[in-house]
Amino acid sequence: MITVHVLDPATADGAPHPAFLSFAGRASVLFVLLAGVGLALSTGGATPATGARRATLRRRIARRAGLLFVLGLACGTLGVPVAVILCHYALLFLLALPLLGLRARTLGVIAGAWLVLGPVLVFAVVAAAQAAVGRQEFFVGGRLWLSPGPADLLRPGLLLADLTVTGYYPVLSWGAFLVLGLALGRLPLDRPRVAAGILGGGAAAWAAAGVVGAAVLRAPGTVGRVAAAIGTDPVETALTLRTGEPRLALLIPDPLWLALPTPHSGSVVAAVLAAGWACAVLGACLLARPLVGHAALRPLVGAGRIPLTLYVGHLVVLALVDATGLDPADGALLAALVVLSLAAGLAAELSGRRGPLEAVMARLSRAGGERAVAGR
Repeated sequence: MITVHVLDPATADGAPHPAFLSFAGRASVLFVLLAGVGLALSTGGATPATGARRATLRRRIARRAGLLFVLGLACGTLGVPVAVILCHYALLFLLALPLLGLRARTLGVIAGAWLVLGPVLVFAVVAAAQAAVGRQEFFVGGRLWLSPGPADLLRPGLLLADLTVTGYYPVLSWGAFLVLGLALGRLPLDRPRVAAGILGGGAAAWAAAGVVGAAVLRAPGTVGRVAAAIGTDPVETALTLRTGEPRLALLIPDPLWLALPTPHSGSVVAAVLAAGWACAVLGACLLARPLVGHAALRPLVGAGRIPLTLYVGHLVVLALVDATGLDPADGALLAALVVLSLAAGLAAELSGRRGPLEAVMARLSRAGGERAVAGR
């Protein structure tokens, strides 16, 4: 996510930046998928919690969602050119509450159906809205694709529409990634065969969607059709279709949108592409850890202990860079942030402590004097 937030989508010669393309539209999906895995592990793993224990855990998750929403609104005031995901994240946590008692198979079926039907529903809702008010009025009248901030609480209807349908991470379709993570977290992830299955299945989905998406982009007339729909020249449109920037161009009232592999387009193909990649990464990491050894992976393992602190921290750094007028090279800023993240991760792993934001979240989510709930 840091790579996508720091690097320009294109190089100086106008070609898509390879490092940007490596993570664009995928890193945030992995972020949400791992949130689902974490929710599953914290609520019983392969054996979902039941009874009073599940009720207690649901209350904690609901409180955590509220805290994440407030934190997301605060991050929206930083003014950085980043679509902050935390408010959407919070809403996804709430949507997960009724699903915490389900087993992996059922969750997998729900995730698969949601992965395909979610983008179709988003497309239908947006197309209907554009038809009703006009395309120009739809884009001008909405608070589309900006990070939610405190002022948006004064326009709750618009904020809810942004979070669920028109925003950068519409919950109506992004819920599939969280449920997929829940399904994976209900599997016995410590078994190499399961990890290999996740890697193989994810890689297959990623490859299949990539083949379909590439064929769509190469098909005669695709670029011209999209360019005509959004009113841009073919050269700019071709770059947008590769990088997903600017995303404003991608909600086109044309069913072709559903087959575009463009990062963050929200199409069916893009969703399967990103979900497959995220599963492949998860499976590869599960297999790599026992092979490489815990000691060699300590910085990464530690970074995994403090994801919220690292996420908010890098947004603060970007805001400070903008405020001070500094103009470091993208590569230097990216390298500095990666080194700082790994150093913070190593410190967290060696100390055995949570990050500051994780500690505050844990403390506040246990409001009401609840005792710690035993769990995996």
